[in-house]
Order: sequence, then structure tokens, then C-alpha cells
Amino acid sequence: MMVDIDEAEVTKVQSQNDSIKDIVDFSKATEKLATGILTIYQPSLEKVKENLNELTSKQEVLLDQIQNDNKKLQDVLEDTDLNEMFATIKLYQGKLTTIKKEMVMVHDRTFKLKKRALRLQQIKQKEALGREQQREQELRREQELIGKPTTSQ
Repeated sequence: MMVDIDEAEVTKVQSQNDSIKDIVDFSKATEKLATGILTIYQPSLEKVKENLNELTSKQEVLLDQIQNDNKKLQDVLEDTDLNEMFATIKLYQGKLTTIKKEMVMVHDRTFKLKKRALRLQQIKQKEALGREQQREQELRREQELIGKPTTSQ
């Protein structure tokens, strides 16, 4: 029986030895597989890396431009002369709207006054015409009352 155990141990050791060789063979296969995958995908990955680097540099340029624009805007907002000018513009704009409203009101008043003056002028003309007609009638009556001189023959 001792011999059988020894043989069993030998087969066990041999099977372990075979599996170690398989592992070694797998490691070579994995290396070859990795190099194959790298040769396939590495050029496209390099292009992607270049594109990302280009994008990053462009983003940095844009970021710098935006920061400069923000600084300029902040400087403009902090400019007191400009702020005073805007306040003055606002004040004069208010005055201008007030003047425009007053001009519209004055225009309306003058229109109404002209209309009223025209109406009064028409009334006075009618009255003058009526007085003239009345005078003419009175003159006719007087002439009729005076009578006509008779001619004696």
C-alpha cells in the first residue's frame, strides 16, 4: 500500500507541474494578446490623446479670454465717471420725457384754442353780417319813410 500512496503523490505532483506549465504558457499568451491589442488600439488612442490635449489647450485660451473680458467689464463697472455719466443720462432722459409730455399737452391746448378761436370768429362774422343786414334794412325803411320826392309839373 505504501507504493500506491507514493504513486498517488507522484501523479499529484505531476499534475501540479503540468498546471504550472499551463500558467506559464498562459502568461506568454496574455503578453502576446496584450501586445496585439496595443498594436490595434494604440494609434486611435494616441489620436484621442492628441485631440484631448488640443481641446484642453483651446479651453485654456478661451478661459484666459473670458477672464480678460470679465476684468474689463469689472473695470468698466467700477469706473465712477462712467457711472456718473449713466446717472446723468438717466436724469436727462427723465427730463426729456417730462418735456415731451408737456409739449403734447401744450399742443392739445393750442389745438383746442385754435378751434375755439375759429368758432368765435365765425360767430362774430355771423353777428357782423346780421348787423350789416339789419343796418341795410333800417336804411331801406328810412328811405321808404322819407318818401320819394314828387315832381310837379
